[in-house]
Amino acid sequence: MNDFVVSVNSSKLNIRVLNDNELTVDDEKFNYELIPVCDHSFILKLNNKVFELTSEKVNSDLFKVLIQGYHSEVTVRTALQEKAFKLLESSASFHHHHMNVKAPMPGLILRIKKNVGEKVEQGESVIILEAMKMENDLKAPASGIIESIFVTEGSAVEKGFNLFTIG
Repeated sequence: MNDFVVSVNSSKLNIRVLNDNELTVDDEKFNYELIPVCDHSFILKLNNKVFELTSEKVNSDLFKVLIQGYHSEVTVRTALQEKAFKLLESSASFHHHHMNVKAPMPGLILRIKKNVGEKVEQGESVIILEAMKMENDLKAPASGIIESIFVTEGSAVEKGFNLFTIG
């Protein structure tokens, strides 16, 4: 099964894909069919209702969606990515205007995208952590300068291990 958390405006929906033609949205079951029309356009059938859908990927988890004439920005994350995002937000601790960012789960450091001394904006990707065969994009919880990086690519980390500091 595939579990996703989809954020539209300030609402979050839990979506579980049960099989090729069934899914649940917040535990309500739907029959569905997604028919590609061209690169970014689809026909979505949900319980005998038909919707025209156009989507454009903005970044790793953000999409601009046009459905039946209504524009929305939609964030789509796997349930595991959403959990990591929440843990990362809550694991950042402030000490003397420094923010220590800790590993939200055990895993392997695949890529370090920033260097010590580089400026980083809130939400900007800093480290890619692989956990349970999934790549998790760990983003800066605040804007600042990368003061320290405590890991190297290829190193294994445990949950709660200090990854980097923003000052």
